[in-house]
Amino acid sequence: MSTGDDGAPSPPGVDLAEPHASMPAGLEHLTPRQVEVLRLVARGMTNNEIADALFLSRRTVHAHLRAIFHKLGVGHRSAATRYAIQHGLL
Repeated sequence: MSTGDDGAPSPPGVDLAEPHASMPAGLEHLTPRQVEVLRLVARGMTNNEIADALFLSRRTVHAHLRAIFHKLGVGHRSAATRYAIQHGLL
């Protein structure tokens, strides 16, 4: 069972990135939290669902997504999802 930063179990169906796990190629410029958010976006979760799963505010999720889109050079969720799939995040 995966646990969050606070040691609490992750919500069902949510595998949080291991802090020391190697980063998939092409995603090394993202922070571990941004990789978590991108993974959940690629699984089809909404901002509200991601916020609840990661114990973040919706505003924080939105800020992470803006940073992810900028770093990946994409403009929307579907392009970020495609990038995540192509780089082995799922």
